[in-house]
Amino acid sequence: MKFEIAPKETVAKLTWEDAKLYCFALNTNNKTGWRLPTEEELIIIGRSKNDFAPAYYWSSDVWDDFRVAGLNFGNGCQYQYSKNNDGYVRAVRDL
Repeated sequence: MKFEIAPKETVAKLTWEDAKLYCFALNTNNKTGWRLPTEEELIIIGRSKNDFAPAYYWSSDVWDDFRVAGLNFGNGCQYQYSKNNDGYVRAVRDL
């Protein structure tokens, strides 16, 4: 699994739907094709980077019609989070 991590997270918190749209529209360093990371990718990112806000980050892994998997980088816990809540985004793209 090879992927690139966007250089910055979102400044504002977004709902899950808005987070997906943010990634789709993201163009950073003339690069496109960004997406929400999987839960596994979030864990890898968390181990390799230390510049995350201590908050909840969205993944692309859906649990059901209402909840999505994510990771809280404040306490390292994985969560099932309501799609209507707000979270941060650290976009990735496949290499």
